[in-house]
Amino acid sequence: MTQDSDQYVMSLQIPDIEADARMLGRQSKRAAILGAPLSAETDKPTAALIKGQVTAFSGNLSGQDKQDIEYTTLAAQLNSDIVVPDNQSFENMQAWFANYSKVMSNLGWVMSFSWEKYKAASQGLSVDAVIIEVLTAVASQNGAAIAKAAIDAIGKLPRDGNRIKLFNNSTMSDKAGKFLLGVASKENESLSLAFGAFALDFKTRDTTVLWFNWKSSDVSIYKDQKVATFNQDYYAKGARDKLEQKMRDHVAAYVEDLDLGF
Repeated sequence: MTQDSDQYVMSLQIPDIEADARMLGRQSKRAAILGAPLSAETDKPTAALIKGQVTAFSGNLSGQDKQDIEYTTLAAQLNSDIVVPDNQSFENMQAWFANYSKVMSNLGWVMSFSWEKYKAASQGLSVDAVIIEVLTAVASQNGAAIAKAAIDAIGKLPRDGNRIKLFNNSTMSDKAGKFLLGVASKENESLSLAFGAFALDFKTRDTTVLWFNWKSSDVSIYKDQKVATFNQDYYAKGARDKLEQKMRDHVAAYVEDLDLGF
C-alpha cells in the first residue's frame, strides 16, 4: 500500500471484457445498480466462481463483504493477465501470482506467495482432491467442506457452456495451469481469506485443471497455502468506490454464483 488507494485504482490496468464474458454479464444482477452491495440473502454458506478463482463465503459475511472480495480478487487476476500474458511456464506462473499478490496488497490485503512442490502420499489422486487436502491446512473443517461443495458445483456446470470455457481459458494453457481457491470468513469484524494457490507444470495437457488424475510423471504441482487478512477500512475509504465504478461490468461478466445445494 505505497500510494493512495483511489489513485492506485485509477492507474490500474484492466483489460477489455472478452466477448463471451460480456454476453454472460448482461443477465447478471451485479450490473443492475452501480455501487449497490450484494444482498445478504441467506445466512448459509455461498460461493462464487470469480474468473479463474473459486471463493467460498461463510454464512456470517455481509453482501458488502462478498462484493469487496469479488472486486479485489477479480482486479488482481485481470491486471495479472496484462502484466504476465504468457502462462506457458512455471516461472511465468510465479510472476503471475506475484503480481496478483501485489495488486491485492495495494487494495488492502496482507498476503504473499511462497512455493513448494507438492508430494503426494500416493499416485492417482485427482487434482480437486489435492486442492482440498492443501486448503485444509489453513481453513477450518467447515470452510474446507464449503470449498469442496464449490468445486463440486463447478463440475455440474455445462462443459460446453461459456462460463466453464472462460474458467478453463483462465486456468489452463498448453503447458501449464493455475488455480486459486479461497474460503472467506469473518471473526471479530475482521475479514480473512484462507488461500490455496496452485501452479501446474504439464508434460501432457489434460482437459481441465481440476478433474484429472495426478501422476508425477505427467505433471508437477507447486502449491502454497496461507491466510490473507483484509484492511477493509483502508479499502472502503478510497479504493472501493473507484474500483466499483471501474469494474462493475467486469464483475457482472466474470463472476458466477455457484449452487452449493445447501
